[in-house]
Amino acid sequence: MFFSKHGSNGKTVTDFESITLCLSGMRVTEEYELVAKDEQTEISYYNMFYGNGAQERKLIKRTTCDTQTVINTLNSFDFAKWDGFSGERPKGLLDGTDFRLTATINSGQKLYANGSENFPKHFYEFEHWLNEQIQDSEEIN
Repeated sequence: MFFSKHGSNGKTVTDFESITLCLSGMRVTEEYELVAKDEQTEISYYNMFYGNGAQERKLIKRTTCDTQTVINTLNSFDFAKWDGFSGERPKGLLDGTDFRLTATINSGQKLYANGSENFPKHFYEFEHWLNEQIQDSEEIN
């Protein structure tokens, strides 16, 4: 694991433009996208499908949340400290979940993290929070 100097340098999140979290497993690839739109943040949940020789991104659910609530939640998970995280797959593990996270925070700073069945501290809490946000929203056809 390493921490790069190109992003937030372990500080807190003061604002953000967008966050994209992609989770890939043996049978499903899913993506969460958060886009700040002033006082509200749009949270979208997608599944990836493969057809016609290409990957297709299908919107499954979408909801909104107060942007300051999102920032407070990110800071409770030490989100800015995830920048540069690169979690190698544990030796001998044959399947599991890979993740890729990209974000633009703090007036344009880029944040990157990835891993293969190896996640930054508080990752599962963040994933659980995202699921809670979208669970009661209607499915989009």
